[in-house]
Amino acid sequence: MHPMISCLAAVLLLLLHVGVAPAANAAPGTFVHAGCSPSRYAPNTAFESNLNSLLASMASAASSGATYNSFTSGAGREEAEAVVDAAADGAGAASSAAYGMYQCRGGLRPGECVSCVRDTVARLGAACANARAASLQSDGCLVRYGARSLVGRAADTSVAYRRCSAGTSGDAGFLSARGAVLAELQRGVEEATTAAASSGAYKVSASGPVRGVAQCLGGIPASQCAACVAQAVAQLGGTCGAALAADVYLVQCSVRYWANSNNYRSSQGTWMQNAVITLLLTSNHRV
Repeated sequence: MHPMISCLAAVLLLLLHVGVAPAANAAPGTFVHAGCSPSRYAPNTAFESNLNSLLASMASAASSGATYNSFTSGAGREEAEAVVDAAADGAGAASSAAYGMYQCRGGLRPGECVSCVRDTVARLGAACANARAASLQSDGCLVRYGARSLVGRAADTSVAYRRCSAGTSGDAGFLSARGAVLAELQRGVEEATTAAASSGAYKVSASGPVRGVAQCLGGIPASQCAACVAQAVAQLGGTCGAALAADVYLVQCSVRYWANSNNYRSSQGTWMQNAVITLLLTSNHRV
């Protein structure tokens, strides 16, 4: 892989979030969080070759305009089916094949999606050098890869990352508007059609000074998406209190809201690292 940022910069990006622009204003490629498996692959192996091929395909496929895509490199049909079966059983599968996916935020223009995926793929080498599995979230897109198929995974509502703005407000109007936005986001994904769920249900909402967005990972059932978003909303309320802006990224969905008003913008400019749970990628290469 070809890193675009140094390892030191990657570590700093992982640890420091004070002074980062609010979610509403961040550029699509802005780094958010990364998770790397503790297991590493050896250089010049079949897995490395397959991974490099997969990442190259991922970066070029984003230009098709699809907001979600999954990939396999180096696996025949029989091997791919065996790895899927092992994933369903919760077992690891020794394989030189590489599996990956990308997903762009639903509201991005095609050119922004392409740029975000390419930039995020390029960052993987610095953020997760030689990791056998990795997940890197940018503001506008998510990229994951591993040694097991990422398709057909069981429901997973564990937290990958969350952050809350330093600015808070006890204003009744703000709290009421935020509640309305979060409720609408939940209803929106619950009503998602099967077609929408295949590429990742995406919902935006607004009420008064508050804006919000929710998105599920492509390929998961609508019921699984709804359960994930409900858990994400609960995480926001329980952890971030009356924060003027907050993001929570679960393994299979994300929910974000922010105050979009002159009354709130000045106190929304910095983030507190309220809780960061880097996605644990175990020896089974869970991503």
